[in-house]
Amino acid sequence: MPTPLPDGVPCGRCQLEPPPFEAVVAPLQYRFPVDAAIKAFKFHRGLHYAPAFAAILVAAAARLPAGIDGLLPVPLHWRRQVMRGFNQAEEVCGPLRRLLGVRSVEAVRRTRATPFQSGLAGLARRQNLRGAFAVHGRITAGHVLIVDDVVTTGATCGRLADVLRNAGVRRVSVLALARAATPD
Repeated sequence: MPTPLPDGVPCGRCQLEPPPFEAVVAPLQYRFPVDAAIKAFKFHRGLHYAPAFAAILVAAAARLPAGIDGLLPVPLHWRRQVMRGFNQAEEVCGPLRRLLGVRSVEAVRRTRATPFQSGLAGLARRQNLRGAFAVHGRITAGHVLIVDDVVTTGATCGRLADVLRNAGVRRVSVLALARAATPD
């Protein structure tokens, strides 16, 4: 297992190719028992996990940059949301909205159904998400916080950040429950 970097020190890949977001806060590592709990939450309607996950995110929010004025739970394609019955990122955002005193960004949609990201390598993840998100309407927030369950390569958050920045958002940060170790 690699030695973790101190807070605020970007990884080598991020130093070579800075991502379109300025900060990622992910308080947990995506390994047992966290991975099992997140999978139960997402794929087995384990909504009883939502309050605990929200509390973890609220505690981690203290490490976020200042000035966040919009919250974007990673959007699911409408078909996936109908099949799952809920959006896991949206389920944990209520307490964050109250803590930060901000509204959700409603103008971003997932425009095409993409295969699951799990099991894909970094390049395949980025290609899988090409054209997957779009802005429909106006975004007035200047610093948007993307909320997700797991960050692996950062491909999903990167695509969303690109879409947000192209729509005029000046700053983007990311808050996720867990960070997955990835060999690439």
